Amino acid sequence: MNKIWKRFLLWFDRAFSTHKVFNQLLVVVILCVLCTAFFWIFWLLLEPCNAVCNADDRHLNEVVRLILGATNYPLPGSKMPHWYQLLIAFVGTIFFTAFLISTLSNILTNRAASHRKGYLHYYFSNHVLILGGSKVVEGILESIDADKKLQKKEVVILTNQDAEELWEHIVPRLTNEKRKKRLTIYHGERNMDRALRFCQAELASVIYVIGEDRENEHDSINVDCWKRVRALRERCSKTMAQCYLLLERNASTYVFNALPREDTKTMETTIVNRLESVAQQVLIGDDKRWKEYTLDRGAVDADSDRYVHLVVAGMTQMGYAMAGTAAHLCHYPNFDEKTGSHRTKITFIDPNAEEEMKMFKGRYPGLFELSHSCFCGCRNNRRNRSNQNSCPVDGFGDFLDVEWEFIKGSVVDDWVRNLLENWRKDEKQILTLAFCGEDAEKNKAQALYLPRGFFRYIDENNPLTVKDPLIWVYQPENSAMVDTANEQVGRYKNVLSFGTMTGSFDSRMGKRLASAKRINYLYQKKNRDEKYEKMAEQVELNGLWNGLSYAEKMSNIYAANSIYGKFRCVGINEGEPVKEADVEVLAKMEHARWNMEKLLVGYRALPIDKRKEINKGLEEKKPEVKKENNDLKTQEFKHKDIAPYDELPEDSKEYDKAIVRNLADVI
Repeated sequence: MNKIWKRFLLWFDRAFSTHKVFNQLLVVVILCVLCTAFFWIFWLLLEPCNAVCNADDRHLNEVVRLILGATNYPLPGSKMPHWYQLLIAFVGTIFFTAFLISTLSNILTNRAASHRKGYLHYYFSNHVLILGGSKVVEGILESIDADKKLQKKEVVILTNQDAEELWEHIVPRLTNEKRKKRLTIYHGERNMDRALRFCQAELASVIYVIGEDRENEHDSINVDCWKRVRALRERCSKTMAQCYLLLERNASTYVFNALPREDTKTMETTIVNRLESVAQQVLIGDDKRWKEYTLDRGAVDADSDRYVHLVVAGMTQMGYAMAGTAAHLCHYPNFDEKTGSHRTKITFIDPNAEEEMKMFKGRYPGLFELSHSCFCGCRNNRRNRSNQNSCPVDGFGDFLDVEWEFIKGSVVDDWVRNLLENWRKDEKQILTLAFCGEDAEKNKAQALYLPRGFFRYIDENNPLTVKDPLIWVYQPENSAMVDTANEQVGRYKNVLSFGTMTGSFDSRMGKRLASAKRINYLYQKKNRDEKYEKMAEQVELNGLWNGLSYAEKMSNIYAANSIYGKFRCVGINEGEPVKEADVEVLAKMEHARWNMEKLLVGYRALPIDKRKEINKGLEEKKPEVKKENNDLKTQEFKHKDIAPYDELPEDSKEYDKAIVRNLADVI
């Protein structure tokens, strides 16, 4: 008996602690029915003869009337004893009236609590779905509100955090009152099919797979989630959705570069490396906040005697993202392939630089076959410079416009500080320092304790000049202290924070993606003479885009990222057409960028003799040479066009010219 009672209590407590209304009402109904049946049967037993002779429902009606309301007591004309009527009315008050009211109150309370906790699920379609509750959410919501196409859509967030805490964290930061009403937070695991179905992933129009803060195996879980969303949409969806897959590690992005075409008829995926996105925001120059703080400062044209020098303190994931973004962007018209003058220089400073350098070079073997690079350390208080692969490997040619330096030390070491001082005093250098260590407080301290020559009083009457070094400080959690120094202390006007989690999603990603699709169209339709407005409908742009591999997509996105730098170098304002006189210069810059981009995604160059042999065979239309060239690209990741611009056949040059002629239309 005790076991039965315990099981009943378990069933009862579970029913009333759930947010499901049906279960709670079912308990009330069952109890009322049982009570009614019990009293009716007992009343029949009190009058057995009467019950047998008058087989009507009078007895049941009397019991029901008393159960439903105590005001019906006493029943006029009833033969039921008054004590029995009173007992039924008393029990009815408890089980029907009081219990029903408390149940309804409990239902409403539980439902409100369940909504706040993210346990209730609703129907959404054509909505924006954010899978993960990291701090990146705030930046995404800001970008949604800035997008006229998205700002009116419902937004659903799925997180494994406490949904109520996330809600309390996000909502006070939202300035748009309408957004607060159109925001729903679910609690659940983003890599579970059931949770994805609850948030109608198959009906969403835009999907962000971002993950959680401080999550182990963040990228793997995000990719697992992305695969599940793609499979769900393939089964259940008939519409196309734009998906942004956020990755944290550079190695994860590197893996995706090697994957084949993966887009489906229902989902278009764009890979976003969060740290690379941070670097792009501050270095590209298409954002008004950072327009005057680009690496070249708008001071490098074809006749300039200056060159860009980026110093990255900290060989971390953020440091690699800053250096990689700079390598993609910093290709200028004053570089001379014959003399090697005015190369962009990227310097790493790190106490473990020797070991990190070996890993970095191991990751990009094709790049360092062609690059100038050196290693510098300090032994016995003396600087020791060691040229490791200081010149490109014989037989490939010397044509890259970016060189690398690795310094084993710290910016607090006297000999490193002397180097920094020498670089600052070199008028040919446009110097930028980026403090990218894992410790945000250390980044701030190292930046503010640089030699005094790095700072001078700056105000409206004494603005920043190209001679003043820029100092970027990585502050992933909160940048208030660095921002305060920049805004209120005149000597720190050249010290800038970057990389906060809340602002790490690039709000201009959508615009660059649209530009990348147009560039891809130009690249594939290079023989057409039409302006962009006449080129293609959006359907055709999307059709060509969806047939690309991830590496090919990123190639076009990197090309779009470089447009503003090209405009600065030839003096074009946004919206102005490209002059024919600038086409050749811009085409060379685009090819230099393309060389670097291919090397960074894992391609390798061919020796000069082999390049010439293949170009000649293709010109003579030899089928065996065409097959060999395709096999080299697809199987060995080697490309014949990773070469000096002047060495390219005219057909290859047309790709670059087709793009740069139409840059004004592209953006």
